[in-house]
Amino acid sequence: MKKNSRKRWKVVLAEDTDKDALLIEAALAKASSVPVQVHRARNGNTAIVMIEDLLSDLILLDLQMPEKTGLEVLEVIKEDEALCRTPVAVLTASDKDDDVAQSYGLGTNHFMRKPEDPAKLEQQLRVLLDYADSLSGRSGGGGMEATAVSAVNPNTIAFRKFLIRAAYALVVVALLVYAYFRGV
Repeated sequence: MKKNSRKRWKVVLAEDTDKDALLIEAALAKASSVPVQVHRARNGNTAIVMIEDLLSDLILLDLQMPEKTGLEVLEVIKEDEALCRTPVAVLTASDKDDDVAQSYGLGTNHFMRKPEDPAKLEQQLRVLLDYADSLSGRSGGGGMEATAVSAVNPNTIAFRKFLIRAAYALVVVALLVYAYFRGV
């Protein structure tokens, strides 16, 4: 791993599950060559307060949290000019393609599914930290280009959603035609 140019990482971790939070914190510590200061939020409302109050280097965000979901937190981040420059990585157990598309649509820079293997999580976080560290300063648009460990193309997801909606529309039209001719 290349030498990290930071003195330390300041990370906001929005994760409601204690087991997952401990696993992520341990993996962050192993993945970084410098100390990692983690500020953990157990729900969406607390995450928003922490994100607004702390000038963090990275936000790790679970999607399924109490009070406000991760997507609702992303909306707040996107709407705030100062916050939208902080890199955001969604780290979730969700396997829904819709969550991937919505996350990228709301400005996340990185989408990762929580692996069961701690070594794999450490490897993914190392790549994320190296990538974020390689960027100079905080530029607009989150400071990072959108990436995906899951390699899901949001355009493919949008097209799939379009096809599903078109199929539903055809079913509705067929039912209406059937009802019309049956006199219902």
